[in-house]
Parts: sequence; C-alpha cells; structure tokens
Amino acid sequence: MNVEMPENKDQLDVAIIGAGPAGLQAAYSLQGRGLTVEIFERGAVGEFFRNFPRHRNLISINKVHTGLSDPEAQLRYDWNSLLGDPVPRFTTHSPKYFPTADEYVGYLEGFADTLGDIIHANCKITRIGRDGDGYVIESADGLSRRARQIIVASGVTLPWLPDVEGIDLVEIYNDFDTSPESFINKRVLVLGKGNSAFETAEKLIETTQATHVMSPNKLKFAWNTHFVGHLRAVNTNFLDTYQLKSQNAVLDARPIKIEKDGDTFVVTAEMTAASGHEIVLTYDRVICCTGWRFDASIFDDEIRPDMAHMGKFPKMSANWELEGAPGIWFAGTIMQCRDFKKTMSGFVHGFRHNIDALARFVEARAKGTELPVQQVDLAPETLAPMLVERASISAALFLQPGFLADVICLSGPQAGACHAAMPLDWAKETVLREGDYLTLTLEFGDFGENPLHVNRSHNAFGGAPDPFIHPVLRHWRDGQEVAMMHLSDHLDADWRDRGDRDAGAGTVLRMTYADKGAPRAPSDVALEQVTAFLAGLAAGAPAIAAAE
Repeated sequence: MNVEMPENKDQLDVAIIGAGPAGLQAAYSLQGRGLTVEIFERGAVGEFFRNFPRHRNLISINKVHTGLSDPEAQLRYDWNSLLGDPVPRFTTHSPKYFPTADEYVGYLEGFADTLGDIIHANCKITRIGRDGDGYVIESADGLSRRARQIIVASGVTLPWLPDVEGIDLVEIYNDFDTSPESFINKRVLVLGKGNSAFETAEKLIETTQATHVMSPNKLKFAWNTHFVGHLRAVNTNFLDTYQLKSQNAVLDARPIKIEKDGDTFVVTAEMTAASGHEIVLTYDRVICCTGWRFDASIFDDEIRPDMAHMGKFPKMSANWELEGAPGIWFAGTIMQCRDFKKTMSGFVHGFRHNIDALARFVEARAKGTELPVQQVDLAPETLAPMLVERASISAALFLQPGFLADVICLSGPQAGACHAAMPLDWAKETVLREGDYLTLTLEFGDFGENPLHVNRSHNAFGGAPDPFIHPVLRHWRDGQEVAMMHLSDHLDADWRDRGDRDAGAGTVLRMTYADKGAPRAPSDVALEQVTAFLAGLAAGAPAIAAAE
C-alpha cells in the first residue's frame, strides 16, 4: 500500500499522520468531502493494535445482536467500527463481545483498502514546519511533502513514566516479556491502576507467588464514573485475589525510590491512605504500566504545542486545532485533552464521532466556506418528534454525553440551521454567543454512592434529573443559558413510540411517574416534555413563535 511520492506533486489539501483508526476515519471523511488526502504511517496500518494491548484482548465492546436495524442506532453498542457508508462494520468481522486486537488489525486493513492507494507505510514523520501558506512534513528517509492542512493522528507513542528515583531500572508495559513461565513463583510489582495495569496483573494470577498493584490514587471503576478508561469489570478478577487473601494486593502508595540489591528490587513507598506511613517492599520484577504520552518533538519550535495533563497530551482548541498554527489539527486518542477522563474522546467509539465533526471544520477551512449544516423544521409539531428521534438513535450524542451536541439556530437568517453532533465547548465559544439556540445532549445524572442501587423518585416534571443517561434540552440566548429541561431516563435509552421502533426491540412498555398517576408509555411522556419545553421558549425565540 506504499505510494510513490514525486517531489513536484501539487500541494495536498490534507496530510494525515497516522494510519490507525483515527487517521483512517479522517481520510475517509475528507475524501467524501472532495479533498485530496494522503496518510503517512511510521509502521503498518493499525500499528498500535499490532502491539497493544500486550495480552491481545480488547475491552471495547462488539455487540452483534442488538434488536436494532438502524445502522446509526447499532453504533451505540459497537465500539470498534469506523463511520462510513458503505463500509464494513466490525460486527461482521468478529462475533466476540470482547474481540482480539489481531481481529481489529484485520478490520482496519480492510477499511484501509476502501481508501485507495493513499497510505505511505513505514514512513516515519520527523518534522512538521511552516511552508508559505501551508506546512511541510519530512520523514526519516528524506521524503518531503507540502500540505495546506495537517491532521496529526499519531496517537500516544511514548511511555509516560512517574517521577520516581530508580524508575529507569524497571520493565515497561510497552515491551516487557509476557511469557507466563518467566513469572513462575516470582514476586511482582505492577505500577499503575489503569486497565493496562490490571490487564497485566490479571494474566499473572496463575503463575506468580505474589502480585502487588501500586499507585498513589484510589481505584476508580468505570461502572461508577461512566468513563470507560477507568477500571473495567472485565479486568477486576484480580481484586478477588486481594480481598480474599490469595497473596495478591492493591496498594494505595506512592513509590519514592526503587533500588536493586543483586537480583532483588527494593521499593520504598509512602502509603497515601495512611499519612506518614512508609513501607519497604522486595520484588523479583517491577513492571511500569502507567500509560503513554504524545511525542511533540516532530514539530518545529515555533509551532510546537504546549502539553497538558501531566505532559501527556498536546493542548488544543475546542475544535481540536493547534492554537497559533491554523490548519494543524489533532485526531484520535489525543483529542481527549478536551474532555480528559470525562467522556470517550480517548477511544474509538468516541473519537470517530469527534472526527466526523472535525472533518466539517477542515472542509470549511479548505474551501473557504461556512460550516455545512442541516436544515430542520422549527414547527413544534415537527421539531419535537425530531428531537426525540435524535435522542433515541444518535450514536454520537449517546457515546459522547454532554460533550457533543446538536445545535439548532432558532432566530435570524440562520433559523433552522442545525450543527449536528458538534463539540458543545466550540458552540459556546462561537455560534451560541449571538441569537437564540437550542441544544440537545444526552447526559448522566447523579447515581449517588451506589450506582447499582439507586434511590429515585421518577417525575416527569419538577424532580431532580434522573441518574441514567437521558436527553437534556437547553435554550441559549446571546451566549447565556436561559432555560433547561432534563427528560426522564429510559431503561432502553429509546424515547420513541414503540410503533416507530423495530418489532421486538426494547423492553419498557409503561412505567410510573410520580406526578402522572397511572403508569404511562415513556414515549408519550418524552414527547410531552419536549413539547412543553418548546412552548415555554416560543415567546423568546422568534422562529419558533413564527412556526406556531
């Protein structure tokens, strides 16, 4: 899939660095918008997934059987497929709920084939610099290419290591020997408390004498936070072996110093849950599983991004652009700089939708046009069911809760223009500043102390926001939020009438609302809630009033 690249070729519209899922998604989206695109990849397509996770099982779900026929709705439960039509879905590539990384590489290779001969494999970019009205990229083997815009989708390629004396002595998750026989009867310390740390600890249960997992931070579980980067249940078997006293342990401790005494590691740590308490431990192996960081060294000094979140990610604007270098954009897992540990921009099922929005920014910049929008009918009898439909099937709003929003203009010459699934932070800085707008997001409420046992009083109107994911409508005027409504949550996360859904799909027929008396169909209540909200803002939103 390598491409010959003559020196005299015309300037590209967009050069993309990285042929992982983010780079492939960006290329597909931009090709469909008529832009000339090439991808430059340091290894092979899907290089990251050829190496990681080290034990080869993904924790991104691949739910094949959903009862849903709408391709958009299916994506809510398919965390691996890239966006496109027609392109193959990963759900046809593997039946496994938790597929393997090797299966995903095969899927990415097939997706790459749909792009044509635009990928330069084994082409490591070593420099990004300014060049006239655009930019130039250079590779380790002397290749040079000019582009009007650049999308950096290279991921996080360098290990992030904690500031600990002696950290250079330990093994790193990126390249440690995973063979089970090398751990037989060993005492092992795993530094970190994320999924890579527990993935590693989980695989050691059968062979080690003792395994300890250490970090100064307390454990955060994805089922509590709704952030899939926190510890997933699939990686928690190790906790049984700790709490049931099977020689393993999870330590809330900050490693201070790591030393070698012959073949033994001596680790001095401060217990963070017991202030002032120090402990000295001995191990046969120490493995650092503390994540990765972005390599900014390829940027010329004048455009090198500042770093955020402990130096892990490049800083970027609300629409993922490098500030001070218009036309350089970021895509993929590094997009999580904008919603770090809140929503899903660090993962395929989140950033694929971010990239769909990013492609609109890149297209508008390339063509010198306004952002493309959809037109919606503002008549309440049309707008209300449309909002219910979007809340019920949109994968972007569902998988990027509170981060991506539908933004609908209610006044002025742009009335009826809808920016679908765009970053809400960007909207607040731009279009929402003047005029009347309606935004639709999906958001979680407060689950309290135990998300598996939630005390609740279910009200259609006037109660506290429901805990489970639900639609939120907001009315904005000249940059200020002037009205808001939280719709009731729904066990199926589908607020449509059952007659508008797939036969046999969903479970909820009726439920009780404390302020409505007898059990009601959730679809009726949702439409009533949306209609009431639109009626409430009609007086202040000229286009809505006119539509009535």
